[in-house]
Amino acid sequence: MMKKLFLLTLTVLTFGFASAQDMTLEEMKAQKAQLAATIDASKATIDATQAELDALQKKINMLSGWMTGLTGVVGLNFGGSNQWTANPNPTATSQALAIGVTGFANREAEKYFWNNKLIINKAWQKVEIGDADGGDLFDNGTVDLLNVSSLAGYKLTDKIAISALGELNTSLGNFLEPGTFDIGVGVTWKPITNLVVVIHPLNYHIAWSAPGSPVTSSGSIGAKIRADYQDSFTFLGNKIAWSSTLTSFIPYSSDESEVVNNDKFGVLDVDNPTRMAGLFEYTWLNTFSFQVWKGVGVGFTFGLRDAEFEFEDLQTFYTLGLTYTL
Repeated sequence: MMKKLFLLTLTVLTFGFASAQDMTLEEMKAQKAQLAATIDASKATIDATQAELDALQKKINMLSGWMTGLTGVVGLNFGGSNQWTANPNPTATSQALAIGVTGFANREAEKYFWNNKLIINKAWQKVEIGDADGGDLFDNGTVDLLNVSSLAGYKLTDKIAISALGELNTSLGNFLEPGTFDIGVGVTWKPITNLVVVIHPLNYHIAWSAPGSPVTSSGSIGAKIRADYQDSFTFLGNKIAWSSTLTSFIPYSSDESEVVNNDKFGVLDVDNPTRMAGLFEYTWLNTFSFQVWKGVGVGFTFGLRDAEFEFEDLQTFYTLGLTYTL
């Protein structure tokens, strides 16, 4: 039906263009109005068909049981120079390895849902300048991120549910140094397919600081906001999978704690050894996977994080490499 509507519209447009030179101004205006009405009718039909497809997909999800997915990114880089005077380090070698995994397991039923998500990013880097020994590759970690969440809800309508969420945000190597944990209740909103927005005004947030801080942990009541989106689309004949997570905590109290002030390399700033910081934070993580052949392709992951309790400035990372998507 969609194909027939497209061919009909194309035929009308072609005929109208061919006969436009023999029409008067008033006849051309009438023809334009007729063509616009044809296009509007086609759009209405497309919208109705899309609504039917969304309803059918919802029924399929409920009958399919658990829905799972996994995307992995592996970035590998080698570099070197030998007496290259234009390089700040004329003789140097470097190796870098980064991995990223995003997985989900969701259950959709008529009256409830249960969504679970896992995000892991880990990177290592080895740099040797001249004859200096840079150590083993796996001795020098850079990016290290672990995010695990579990969201369960009871549906009030098709788009609104009462929900509970538990979320852990930390690292693999330095577990809870730093790290945060949230548990709370509120509502979950699903405005469109593949988008889940969590709004929990009653949430307890615990933050652990980095090693060496005089504060071991700090807790606060506040609002938890989280949005998860995952989808796939076709570009130039190839499938692109996209997974995005935005998670944040907004404390109700403006109290601040004393934390160690580290510079960008993790070394204590002797001029400002400690500072005051609140518990407001947000993290935004995105992974794009451009599939080329049987799930194998090229992927790009980037992340943004702002958490004064951990670090004073905005934190960022990215990884570009080979991917595999299930």
